Amino acid sequence: MLRVFLAEDEYVIREGIKKNIDWSAHQCEFCGEAGDGETALEKVRELKPDLIISDIRMPFMDGLTFCAKAKEEFPEVQIILLTGYEEFEYARKAIRIGVARYLTKPISRDELSEVLDEIVAKSQKEIPAENDGEYRDVIYRIFSFVEEHFSEEDLSLTKVAEHIGLSPNHLSKVFKDETGQSFTKYLTDYRINVAKKMLDSSKKRSSEIAELVGYPDPHYFSSVFKKQTGLTPSQYRERKEEA
Repeated sequence: MLRVFLAEDEYVIREGIKKNIDWSAHQCEFCGEAGDGETALEKVRELKPDLIISDIRMPFMDGLTFCAKAKEEFPEVQIILLTGYEEFEYARKAIRIGVARYLTKPISRDELSEVLDEIVAKSQKEIPAENDGEYRDVIYRIFSFVEEHFSEEDLSLTKVAEHIGLSPNHLSKVFKDETGQSFTKYLTDYRINVAKKMLDSSKKRSSEIAELVGYPDPHYFSSVFKKQTGLTPSQYRERKEEA
């Protein structure tokens, strides 16, 4: 399902769109809303929707600026732009920043429903059938990126998705389908395996190793390590030394 975010400063219109559309019937999930561009951008960063429906005129940050910033940070996000102004200049700017559709107010439920169905259908066509091998190269690129950046504390699915050029939700599904595990589990396993090798082959302190594998908090590292191996880093090293 596509996660939909709505940015509209007029409360009545916002409520009308939110409540008059049967989102699930269009394979969508309404995930959030905002009444101005600045708040909308903050929420989009938090919620990471697949589709944004935005008014073109809003306080603090207009819709075009908001959509341009959102598109820059999340290239895969789809955008439907709503406006009561039909000037060509607005349409031209909307096309330039990658808006999927440009609709003029008043927006009818049927018109918006039709556009939602078009966008969902297009998105589904972009996702190949499972095990068809088309995403094998994507998985290799993820593996390579993790190998290069696993020591960075802020490494995340979102950061990898930005590098690959897919939405986090899409990348998460692809990774799970192709590898059988979540990205978070893969990253944790990778880091702990590197830590185990360091504990085996070096005299580095546990806290130093923690930082080298992306865990600047040694207590949190110890907790994750024990959850993965059943032993604390110190116990793991002692057991290996005794053996």
